[in-house]
Amino acid sequence: MNLVAAAVLAIVFGAVIARQTTGRGPPVWTLFVAGGFLTVVTEVLPPTGAEAAIAGAGPTLVFLFALFVFASALEAAGVLDHVARWTIGLARRPADLPFFLFVVIGLVSAILVNDALVLIGVPILLGVARRLAIPPKPLLFVLAFAVTVGSTLTPFGNPQNLLVAVQSGLPFPIATFFEFLALPTAINLLVGGWYLRWVYRRSMPADAEEFARARAEAPRLFPEGGWRRRLAEQPVIWVFPGTMLVLVTVDIVSALVRGPSVPTWEIALAGAVVLVLASPGRAPILQKVNWSILLLFAGLFVVVQGAVSGGVVAAMTSYFPIPGPGHTSEAILAIVGTSLGGPQLVSNVPWVALQIPVLARLGYGAGTPVVWMALAAGSTLAGNVTLLGAVSNLILVDSAERHGVHIRLAEFVRHGLPVALITVAVLVACLVVGL
Repeated sequence: MNLVAAAVLAIVFGAVIARQTTGRGPPVWTLFVAGGFLTVVTEVLPPTGAEAAIAGAGPTLVFLFALFVFASALEAAGVLDHVARWTIGLARRPADLPFFLFVVIGLVSAILVNDALVLIGVPILLGVARRLAIPPKPLLFVLAFAVTVGSTLTPFGNPQNLLVAVQSGLPFPIATFFEFLALPTAINLLVGGWYLRWVYRRSMPADAEEFARARAEAPRLFPEGGWRRRLAEQPVIWVFPGTMLVLVTVDIVSALVRGPSVPTWEIALAGAVVLVLASPGRAPILQKVNWSILLLFAGLFVVVQGAVSGGVVAAMTSYFPIPGPGHTSEAILAIVGTSLGGPQLVSNVPWVALQIPVLARLGYGAGTPVVWMALAAGSTLAGNVTLLGAVSNLILVDSAERHGVHIRLAEFVRHGLPVALITVAVLVACLVVGL
């Protein structure tokens, strides 16, 4: 094992742990970019190796870029604010809000990367809390937990799922995610929503008149009339769902007929390009793309490739308690179990980036999809254990603090840990029983 490679990995991830534990220091994305440079400077990877690592990450980066373009356009068009006001109309009483918000936000997060959804959702829900005169924290917790649970369903629900979909070699990732994760995600959205409704039922003392007015003013999901003008002025309304429909249809049909696998990132990029070209205000859309997350990924891939080339991952494999192929049930339990703890140290995206080469060295590939689903879903649901478990949590806390709402680690764990335990139990049961 290359000790320099091990030292670089330890320095980078140690800095990330310190940053997430203390809440002080440079943004996480700068740590990974600096780690990428350190990997090259220390000659763990030559410049050509770093270029190859970033080139190999190209499909993931392009897919994320396309999703961020869609999220930026949806925010500008007011689509998510419209959906939030429509959701209020579904609740007959304030106590029902956590359930309906959890389910609706969870479903939206399955088609829109959760990091972007959190960034957009915080000010929307704070506005809802102010109007209804209810405490904002329960709504923010619902947002955090919902995007974690709902984003489990698809490869484009969150960055770690996208990593698994692109790097595991799965030929039909969307169909595979639906096959293994549709049932546990549906159960978890309903059970999780019910649980949060029960927990927060006394935290919703909304003003009766204001709540009745908000319900009366709730718009239809699909407004009547004016669609020609609306579609022309806000092309994201038809480009985004059209792109998602093509993505899902092509992948599932190819899986059913065993046809050729079409790269999903190419379809996503084509949709994003059409959107930018068709939008009157294309410059603001590109300006609001979350470029820092893309830089984080670029640096992360270089750091992880350095660990692979330096033999660090091979050394980890020799101590890793995951059984190889042929022991699928045990492997599921081990992967989900370790994925509950690992992300609490380095967050779920870096954890998955490290685990993918480990599982590959153990012999897991495209022929063992359930193992990859255990990694994707287990690491995602781990985000509800603590604030440190998911990048989306850190984004939520930062955005909330900018609006004067401070969320402590202890209170997040108190509310999120039961949700995590419930949803992980449902996941494991569905994956193991489905074997």
